[in-house]
Amino acid sequence: MSFASALLITGFFLFFAAIVYLAFRSSRKYQSEKEQQLQTLGFQAPDSAPTRLQSRVEALYLNQEDAELALDNIYHRKELDQELYIFNLYNTKGEGTELGEEIFGMISSQLALPNFSLITIPDFDRDSLIGGLMDKMLDKVMAFAQKRLGLQLVEFPDRPEYQDRFAVFGRDPAAVRDFLRDKWLDSLRSDPLPLQIAGTGDFLTIDFSMSGSYGDENHDMISQYNKFREVCRIFMS
Repeated sequence: MSFASALLITGFFLFFAAIVYLAFRSSRKYQSEKEQQLQTLGFQAPDSAPTRLQSRVEALYLNQEDAELALDNIYHRKELDQELYIFNLYNTKGEGTELGEEIFGMISSQLALPNFSLITIPDFDRDSLIGGLMDKMLDKVMAFAQKRLGLQLVEFPDRPEYQDRFAVFGRDPAAVRDFLRDKWLDSLRSDPLPLQIAGTGDFLTIDFSMSGSYGDENHDMISQYNKFREVCRIFMS
């Protein structure tokens, strides 16, 4: 092996090692910042998955085909009649699938929700290349929701502005339509990033994973928590 080849291989391994180290350091830094933010928000890690949370998650997500659900990285906070949670969710059946990371959830007697899933759609030019890709992604999301989650698409013929800004699914489309028609969904239409909101009964969740990197300074845990509380107020009775 020539000196140049050896130098090239050595440089490659050093570069790869540097990437691994920086990723590890960044991950440790993020975890440290996350713990600090959670403490600031008053969240604590329980010893095991709370039974109330487990039962609500299963009621909301266990309509998937061949699913066995597992929760981890759970954090909890109690506020009056509200049980607040942050958790990761996995389907452990078969090869296993991550269903959501750092999902925010609330159990509250002030919630009386039909089983629904709502995804906000940011503004984009449908005639552009990115717009075409977004349309294809939304088609896949809709197909997934209808086939895998057992939900039906909910349409709003009397609110055409909703059709372009929300993809809504439910087990009972009429009940979901009637419930959402009176809610202040206009406040969600102005959000520049996609949100996935789901709920049933006294349980509401938001998954921010489609909104971008958790490490983004504009999407830290505190700002996500504030957005979550804002959305909860919309759906509370």
